[in-house]
Amino acid sequence: MHQRLIRSLQRGLTLLEITIALALLAVLGTLAVPSLGARLDQQRLYSAAEAMVADVNEARFEAARQGRALHLVMQAGDNWCWAVATQENCPCGQALACELRSAQQRDHAGVRLVAGQTLHLGANGRADASSSATLESRRGSRLRVDVQLLGRPRVCTLNGSAARYPAC
Repeated sequence: MHQRLIRSLQRGLTLLEITIALALLAVLGTLAVPSLGARLDQQRLYSAAEAMVADVNEARFEAARQGRALHLVMQAGDNWCWAVATQENCPCGQALACELRSAQQRDHAGVRLVAGQTLHLGANGRADASSSATLESRRGSRLRVDVQLLGRPRVCTLNGSAARYPAC
């Protein structure tokens, strides 16, 4: 009995068994690819929104620390960008002296800045007026970054479901 068990363990897998197992793995893999792509798109969108929130928070801190006004300048469209700048009319993404920090389309592949208003932060770190920016993934999911009068940013979802953020 003991030797028969050892022989069956040494036998291994047949070519047919390996082929069936690989075919099953291939079918399961093709079923998983679309959901992985959607998840990756969602992660890219989250990352871009969180980067904008971080830049707004840093600009608030720097405006209050330096005691001078700063601006979050935004340019929507295909070659979008935003920049924390010392001047309101500083074009983003051009590495000029007025630009302190910037993010561009190439930094967040698969995400588009659909709409955005320039945010003015006073020397106390507060916003002059409420402002918002809308980011969109390739699959059409949208997040909005709202900045309130105190200068605090918050992210909300405009469509679809975003587990991390509430609906706008």
